[in-house]
Amino acid sequence: MITCTACGYDQNPENTEFCNACGSELQTITTTPNIEPSIAPTVIQPPLPQPNYPPITNTNISTNAKLICKQINAPIPEFLIENNAIVGIFDPDIGPVDIDLETFFGGETVSRNHAEIYQELGTWKVKDLGSTNGIFIKSPGQTRFSSRITIPTPLNSGDEIAFGKVRFLFQAI
Repeated sequence: MITCTACGYDQNPENTEFCNACGSELQTITTTPNIEPSIAPTVIQPPLPQPNYPPITNTNISTNAKLICKQINAPIPEFLIENNAIVGIFDPDIGPVDIDLETFFGGETVSRNHAEIYQELGTWKVKDLGSTNGIFIKSPGQTRFSSRITIPTPLNSGDEIAFGKVRFLFQAI
């Protein structure tokens, strides 16, 4: 049996080129007959190649964001989001949400667990959590909101977002 030098698996049959456990190429050590093992030639293995990942150059990743209410005299003018937040209304059976829109004009169109705003690989996204009245996004320069989102959707700073009838401006900070 041949022992794999990469993972240590020792059940590889003789004359096998690759390890049955990890797939690494097997190194065979040959000894010359009539030479004592203590003075047998040593096979020097070349170092395994190391992955060459490109350096991370995007240093503009924002870890926080905020929702700025588009309503005049809103009960809460803006909400700070750190990494992620659940948008909805308080329910005594489920408990509080991070962004409670119950007291906002149009709050009756917001579901208990309406949406989640979160980061994924440095991109802010919003996803519908099964709301009744949906989530709609309007990018800067557009005159109308998009159709109701059905999959997690990226958010850009300056996008307007509507949870039912409650509207906010999204800003990555």
